[in-house]
Amino acid sequence: MSAANPASEPSTESLSLPAARRAGAVEKTRARARFTAGAPDLLTALVEAERFFDGSDDYGCPLHRKILAAIDTVKGSPS
Repeated sequence: MSAANPASEPSTESLSLPAARRAGAVEKTRARARFTAGAPDLLTALVEAERFFDGSDDYGCPLHRKILAAIDTVKGSPS
């Protein structure tokens, strides 16, 4: 069995501090973009879940309050 050539694999240890910061910033931006892209679908799902509680005996239960808080979070409103 032959060993893999360690020089052919990229190493995170060789990144300079500024390069590592840029890589982290890019990943944060990508994560934010993924969250924002999914927000309309998430908001739609949360609103549909909240409608389940309309006229229900469980209106105002802990789960209903969490759904309302999640809707506020997705919309960007303070809770």
